[in-house]
Amino acid sequence: MGEVLSWRRRLWPKHLEMMVPIVFVGTVILVAAVYLMLDFQRMRSGVVQRYHTQALNLAQWTDRNLDRLSGLVRDVAGRSNDLCSPEGERGLRQQLGTAPLLNVEFQGRQDACTLRPSVSLDDLCAGIADRDPVQIPLDLGDGRRVLLDLNGACLLEAVVPPGAEEGVRHRLMPVQLGRTGPMSQEDTGDGADAGVWSMFTAPVQLTAASHKWPVVVVISVPESSLVHQWLATVPVQLSLISGLGLALWFGPMSLVRRRLSVEGQVRNALRRGDFFLAYLPLVDVASRNWVGAEALLRWRHARHGVLMPNAFIPWIETSPLIHDTTRWVLLQAARDLSHMSQKVPDFSLAVNVPPVQFSDTRLVQMADEAFGTRPLALCQVVFELTERQALDYDAPALGEVLRDLRRRGAQIAVDDFGVGFSNLALLGMIEVDFVKIDRSFLREEAWTEPHMLEAMVPLLRDLGVLIIAEGIETERQLERIRNCGIRFAQGFLFSRPIELEALLDGLPALPAPAHPA
Repeated sequence: MGEVLSWRRRLWPKHLEMMVPIVFVGTVILVAAVYLMLDFQRMRSGVVQRYHTQALNLAQWTDRNLDRLSGLVRDVAGRSNDLCSPEGERGLRQQLGTAPLLNVEFQGRQDACTLRPSVSLDDLCAGIADRDPVQIPLDLGDGRRVLLDLNGACLLEAVVPPGAEEGVRHRLMPVQLGRTGPMSQEDTGDGADAGVWSMFTAPVQLTAASHKWPVVVVISVPESSLVHQWLATVPVQLSLISGLGLALWFGPMSLVRRRLSVEGQVRNALRRGDFFLAYLPLVDVASRNWVGAEALLRWRHARHGVLMPNAFIPWIETSPLIHDTTRWVLLQAARDLSHMSQKVPDFSLAVNVPPVQFSDTRLVQMADEAFGTRPLALCQVVFELTERQALDYDAPALGEVLRDLRRRGAQIAVDDFGVGFSNLALLGMIEVDFVKIDRSFLREEAWTEPHMLEAMVPLLRDLGVLIIAEGIETERQLERIRNCGIRFAQGFLFSRPIELEALLDGLPALPAPAHPA
């Protein structure tokens, strides 16, 4: 299990498992930050445009009101040449009674006077009586002039009530001669001493000048007001971003994670053809002829090179991909066996099958798909039962699968006999044709111990099974199994696992004199 986890970490490294969610979360945060910044700019531009339009409308409204006041004054001046007379004062008070005036200064050819309005500004616009004074000069002709001293804030109150929007200030300001902008407190105050910080704290000012009168409408919008308006929309934006992030994580990203996982890599390997079969020859000990071969699955990995079975087979055996992998192996083995049989007609081919699949009827279906359904279609095929997992050999399903395979001519071998879960009791529960003695019984350093191999061979022979010795690497080991009467062997002494072309080159033109069937 430790070796399986080690190779799984190589195929799907721990840092990759951690990096995928970290990179995804970091990307979502970065995209969210950029989106929120752009959203703030969009919202800010929209608000600024809205206030600019409002300033233009207020300027037009102011022009209409000042035109009306001018018309009223001229009407009174037309009826009375002397506005300082009781009749003139009475006429002005009647006409300008509801205008937000601080006072009216009249200057004639011979006299001058200042008229106070009959209605106080406290009654017209409470709380803003002394804000934004604006002087509007009127030339009445004949040397007569009138100066209307207005309260600009009170004039705009009818359209923009105070406190309509928190922090936003609407003002009507005079235009100083020689200047293109309004004369305000910010122009004459200590704001210049604030330095660079004023760039970030100064409000956004939107202006719209009158086309007829020396006044300008100024709307001051503090940045904090813009931020507060934007922050009100942030929870909705974050919920949308979070929902989109979850949809991506469990949608497209789940496909990416599956593709990068061991399961995804195996699926891609099956689809791309990265798997291939290597063959370990089965040798007749007496003649050293190749009479069969064992198919071994290999993976030509794009990053790790050729992977040995222990790197991925234990993981595949416990995954849903075991059936797809076994199907691929059987199909490929059937194609390769047809080439082997052209040189050696009775050449046998062994295929490793996980124990759990011997209880699954799909194994028989896959064998039929690969080798055909003709009688004895599997007569050259040996199914090796690998003993890496415990299995209930008395299960009816297992017995049924083995009988179906045997009816099609297949033979059954027990791999790695003597280690793991394999024992002599197994041979009494299922019908076995071959027993492959594990290489651990052939280690030369163990020859001083009791001769387990020599004791095991007669017993197995009495049970009616053929013996194959695995892991033969030296002539001494070969001589030992020959003395024990073992007929067949495999090992690096004869050949390492080779691909189909090399195996075909090593086969004789005529059938070998002996074979395990």
